[in-house]
Amino acid sequence: MKNIILEKIAGFFLVLMLLFSVIIFIRGHNNPGGGFIGGTVAAVGFIFYGIIHGVERVKRLVRITTIEMMGAGLLMGITALSISSFAGMEPATAIWFEFTLFNSFDLHLGTPLLFDAGIYFVVTGAYLSIIISVMEVLKWN
Repeated sequence: MKNIILEKIAGFFLVLMLLFSVIIFIRGHNNPGGGFIGGTVAAVGFIFYGIIHGVERVKRLVRITTIEMMGAGLLMGITALSISSFAGMEPATAIWFEFTLFNSFDLHLGTPLLFDAGIYFVVTGAYLSIIISVMEVLKWN
């Protein structure tokens, strides 16, 4: 049985959860949050969307496989941990880069943010991999 209202809510809920996961991810360095919790929240949005619309719609929406998502996350994490080694410091030492955009906006980016982004993608990919596999076995449409 199709429910138009639930289908529209699922799309809105997915967008809301993805925005919320990015907010949690960004504030995770100074407050509770970060890559793990942000990835979990993003995966919950995709899971709810998949329950309503089916596995194939989720796969089309994500556009990359979960293995590629987890691989990209691992690559980001390894890169973040090894940048300091190439700079002659101890492995996993935080390195910060400062930029000024538009002559007024100071931006501080560092290897901890890259590492957290890697965790975000690994967690999201792992959750989606598990849920998609279960939904395919159950023949969830």
